[in-house]
Amino acid sequence: MSDKKRIIIIGGIAAGTAAAAKCRRTDESLEIVIYEKDKHISYGTCGLPYFVSGKIPGIGKLLINTPELFSKRFNIDVKTRHEVINIIPEDKIIQVKDLKSGDTFQDSYDRLILATGSNPISIPIEGYDSENVFTLKTIKDGLRLKKYLKRNNNKNAVIIGGGFIGLELIEAFLEYRYKICIIEKMDQLLPAFDREIIEYLENYLKSRGIDIYKQEEASKLLKGKDGLVGSVETSSGKKLKAGLIFFGIGVRPSTGLARQCGIKTGASGAIEVDSFMRTNIEDIFAAGDCCECKNIISGDLRSYNLASIANRQGRTAGYNAAGGSEVFSGSNITSIIRVLDIAIGKTGMGCREAKAAGYDPSYVELHYNSHAGYYPGAQMMHCFVIYDSKTGKLLGLQAIGREGIDKRIDIASTAIKNAMDLEGFAELDLSYQPAYGSARDALNILGMIGENIKKGEVGFIDIPDIRENGLPEDSVLLDVRSGKEFTDGHIQGAVHIPIDDLRDRMDSLEKDKQIIIYCKSGYRAYLGLRILVNNGFKDVKLLNGSYLSWIRKI
Repeated sequence: MSDKKRIIIIGGIAAGTAAAAKCRRTDESLEIVIYEKDKHISYGTCGLPYFVSGKIPGIGKLLINTPELFSKRFNIDVKTRHEVINIIPEDKIIQVKDLKSGDTFQDSYDRLILATGSNPISIPIEGYDSENVFTLKTIKDGLRLKKYLKRNNNKNAVIIGGGFIGLELIEAFLEYRYKICIIEKMDQLLPAFDREIIEYLENYLKSRGIDIYKQEEASKLLKGKDGLVGSVETSSGKKLKAGLIFFGIGVRPSTGLARQCGIKTGASGAIEVDSFMRTNIEDIFAAGDCCECKNIISGDLRSYNLASIANRQGRTAGYNAAGGSEVFSGSNITSIIRVLDIAIGKTGMGCREAKAAGYDPSYVELHYNSHAGYYPGAQMMHCFVIYDSKTGKLLGLQAIGREGIDKRIDIASTAIKNAMDLEGFAELDLSYQPAYGSARDALNILGMIGENIKKGEVGFIDIPDIRENGLPEDSVLLDVRSGKEFTDGHIQGAVHIPIDDLRDRMDSLEKDKQIIIYCKSGYRAYLGLRILVNNGFKDVKLLNGSYLSWIRKI
């Protein structure tokens, strides 16, 4: 019998292959085996919607490593189409089923890493197994969906669930000329984001002819004449035509194998691990979507289903299983999604999360060009920064637009990781060239606003407060845009005084009333606030985000 230590990894996608490669780089003498029930390993799951749409031309583009290449490069025994069906920790044995032959056998380990990932959530509903009902988790799912899109003639698609994958598939469905409906049980799409950002997305999708049914669920899948599902009935009784139904209602950590051998799972349902990625059972580690990750701001423990986290956790688990002692400290949860030509990004916490974590969150909305406005191609970014109103601590940034979103989200993620305050953005030295940015970047401007808030020089009235409660009593809503802008559209009840006329016409405003100022994006409104405050007006506020936040259009 060999004296070499044997490490077995269950699961061969992101976390599993990251763990295996780190094991090998740490110790050349180890025997390392990967068991993966699919026939592929190490592929770009996040690219599947773009393979379906045709933007990625072939499935081979998504294969980061083939089993053969990975095995040869890292001297690892990769066994695909093999499912581990049982773990016996007291004997350090696993039971494996060869899915090609049907045979079962045992294998032994010195250390074991679980990287079993997650599974799409399914609902107990008749018709779920129909030929025209789909999920998208594996390459096999992607191939099946793309094949169906090409040959199906009933061009009505119903997406059930307003999460990442379903929204990313909109591009594919439109490419094949489908009429699209989205059913979402919450009161907005992408519930992890704040409503103020998601309203832009929802308005944009509606402008593209997509119907959105919120606070609804799919209650029945009704068969048509061809025996396939022909319509979806919602919880309120609406019947939506359907030639294709996509379920994107989320995923759950795949923990059945772990739980049956006594590995603990947390309140979130994911596997509990310590900072070294160890489970409660000696010599068994876990990594990726199947296990918990600590949110470094809120302290929450759950699986976040992000490839970046899976790779980091896999690397740590692999190093420690090979004899190392490295800590995985958690994550500042950061994500971005592309829907058609729109990017929506988030780092840190939203307002609801921040309140639940015990903070007193406030936010600032900003609209700013992705690069210098005089250079061709500048696109408007809509930014939503969350901070703690008591301490100024930066808690999160969300943004939506066509360009530059990833850059600002990534910078903000780094700032949050390093415990910056909002005003710290003002001091960031960011690269500037007209094609890529502005001399004062959007984040610099947010920092300057933070400085003004800290000094007490500016205050805001939030748009949801006005929509829900109306204007405060004895207040005046002041529009300082140009005459043409005001004529093209304004907030009902607003008084119009262009910013360049304000000094001459301020006598028409009463100093004992609250003045709430807005312009298009906020800059002229701020100038108006300073003019009025410096001339003796005592209660002047800005409408948070100004007119662009009122209409919320991309």
